[in-house]
Amino acid sequence: MQTTELFAQLKEAYLIVREEDLSYVYINDAACKLLRINRDEFPASSLWKNHLRSALQSCDITLETPFFHQDQHYTLSISTLASDTETLLAININLAVPSEDTLHNFFNIVDHLGAYVYCKDKNFNYTYANQRVCELFERSIDEIIGSNDLVFFGPETGKALQAIDQPVIEQGETVETEELNYVPHLQQHRHYLAVKKPLYDKFGNRSGLFGISTDITEQKAIQQQLHDSERKLSTILDNVGAYIFIKNRERRFTYINRMTEALFQRKSDEIVGMNNFDLLGPEQGEEFDRTDRQVFENEEQLTCIETFITPEETFYYWTVKIPMRNDQGEIDSYIGISTDITEQKRLENQVRKSNAQLQQTIAEINHLKDELQQQATHDALTGLYNRRFLEEHANISFTDHTRGPTSILMIDVDHFKKVNDLLGHKIGDEILKLLSNVMTDECRNTDLVCRYGGEEFLILLPNTTIDISFQKAEWIRKRYEQAVSKHFPKAKGNSISIGVAASPDHGNQFEAVYQAADKALYLAKQQGRNKSVIATRSKT
Repeated sequence: MQTTELFAQLKEAYLIVREEDLSYVYINDAACKLLRINRDEFPASSLWKNHLRSALQSCDITLETPFFHQDQHYTLSISTLASDTETLLAININLAVPSEDTLHNFFNIVDHLGAYVYCKDKNFNYTYANQRVCELFERSIDEIIGSNDLVFFGPETGKALQAIDQPVIEQGETVETEELNYVPHLQQHRHYLAVKKPLYDKFGNRSGLFGISTDITEQKAIQQQLHDSERKLSTILDNVGAYIFIKNRERRFTYINRMTEALFQRKSDEIVGMNNFDLLGPEQGEEFDRTDRQVFENEEQLTCIETFITPEETFYYWTVKIPMRNDQGEIDSYIGISTDITEQKRLENQVRKSNAQLQQTIAEINHLKDELQQQATHDALTGLYNRRFLEEHANISFTDHTRGPTSILMIDVDHFKKVNDLLGHKIGDEILKLLSNVMTDECRNTDLVCRYGGEEFLILLPNTTIDISFQKAEWIRKRYEQAVSKHFPKAKGNSISIGVAASPDHGNQFEAVYQAADKALYLAKQQGRNKSVIATRSKT
């Protein structure tokens, strides 16, 4: 019990098993979160029974051991826990960090997928293209980036492609479609099976799209030849890089090609006559049977993505089901053509995860940047601008004559040392915060409220005459006196003194007006405090 309580408190992911037979003892919350599994489900899950336990049985406990789960790479580090009754193993589970070689291999895979992989921005311009796209356009990557399909396909095909891309970029839709594109330098039309999904920037806004297109021109040509003859059909279908089959109205197989035989690891004679349930079982059989029924109910070609699930992996297929008519014109069967797109799907998931991780990293960097900026320009106690920020920006109001006169209020808390001595520094800090709130509430968004140092504050009032500034000072002084009495009864009677100065009455530069306001504040102190005083105007 003490062991599980200890590991339950750890932020690192741990699994505890018995050394003798690797039987399950405990898994902490961090490990469940990392592996995305419920603790109650873990002991009976295939993750534990088949995958993770197998990795432990085959590993050396002195080394880090790789382990794969849900397309994610982990490492297992094992240490021994000895007790009086039994020996336990503590398995530390961590995400594996991809190496530079892994990233290099990833882009190498994209370049050799046998499909066209690309990204576009919101203006339909390419921002990435793999080697296959460069070969299609007969252009270098530098010539492709920044250009759009109007350049490479011409106006007719280019506009058609942009119409397909538009709902992806503007509405965030996922588009899975066939495209017929005219390639000018080849002087021919090409068919493509395209999957396009939206891309998002670090703020969650749509920034473009990601697409994978597979050239299916050859498959389209084969579809046109299906009606030639049964002899030609068998010869062609057995040599096409796709899974091809024919089913009757009862959804029973009447023909499969050699690739389909290899997929199910059964000869044609074994499969012909079977239906989906005989071959695939009740659950997967129903999924395939559903689209079969639609072909006969709607009496039209159906295009869909189908999945085939095994204990080890899920396979994805782009399937076209074409109804066929007999001599009487009745639809009595259909021919199906499936292309394995598992690799494209896997790549799509990897790109999505990589993009999500990148966006998270960017968000964390921006958050840190904002925090540093806040610390550099704001006072930590009150949240007001600090003296450094004020002095860097104050002269803008004085040099920009379109803003009119600029006033300065110099504010000081009367007898603040006595407040700290009698009530303590904590109450003193709270009183400074109260004054900060009063000043902020009474000022405009364009005014600059600053803690100038200690209990001294400065307010910069752009486009404000000296008379209006004096009224503002008096209002702040009275509001503060009321607020202190209400919120800090023991400090009742505490007050502030304010010096008021403005341009051009006291100069046209920040330093001159500031010195005038500071002298006025000194006069307010001399005259008994708790008052606002306008600085003596400069002699002309």
